[in-house]
Amino acid sequence: MIGATIVGLPIFGALACVLVVYAGAVMQASTGVGVGILSSPVLLLVDPDFIPAAVVVSVLPLSFSVAIADRAHIDRRGVTAALIGRVPGLVFGAVVVAAISDDVLAILVSTTVLLGVAVSITTKRFTPTTPALVLAGFGSGFTGTAVGVGGPPIAMTYQHSDPVTMRATISFFFSVGSVLTAIALVVAGELGRRQLELVALLLPSILLGLVTARRYKSKLVGSGVRPVVLGLSAFSAVALLVRTLV
Repeated sequence: MIGATIVGLPIFGALACVLVVYAGAVMQASTGVGVGILSSPVLLLVDPDFIPAAVVVSVLPLSFSVAIADRAHIDRRGVTAALIGRVPGLVFGAVVVAAISDDVLAILVSTTVLLGVAVSITTKRFTPTTPALVLAGFGSGFTGTAVGVGGPPIAMTYQHSDPVTMRATISFFFSVGSVLTAIALVVAGELGRRQLELVALLLPSILLGLVTARRYKSKLVGSGVRPVVLGLSAFSAVALLVRTLV
């Protein structure tokens, strides 16, 4: 029906959000990252209220589920260091997101996603030392709280580690870190009724993506899916940037 909406969004816009979050959830449940970097530009194009709170809260069930399933593979030393860095990073991010305009937010989302894609395709090897993880935790806390894309800094540090260790550690890091981020966003006035309505829209995609990944995880890890996801992420980030600046 013409003019139909879902939680106040045009029906085709809502459908685009649901599909892109599903794809990101499948990727994140398989590798540890995916929802933020793939979906944030599209979500922001449809409705700025998605970013960052709705993304941060929506992904919690996925992160907890993966962390619990792979708990034996969590790098406890590494995740502790990363969480130490995340706390000041998320405080800084909450202050920033409460103060910036939608246009500035769009530019930050676009550049963060593009930097994340660039880091993901680099051949440079990063070692997950304690100082590197504290710094990555700070960066993830800031970008995750400010723009809903917290994966690239921590994924960069672990991207050449064992895939199961990477997935388990990042998922546990997001499980704890996203709860802290959600609290910071409440304090900053960025998480309210509207954001919870958008969370309700996205949660089925998150849960379905988790189920899909459990069934096909062995085929997705190390497959050709990752380059496609990175390419789509870069495309949507550039589209968002062009729309904002032109």
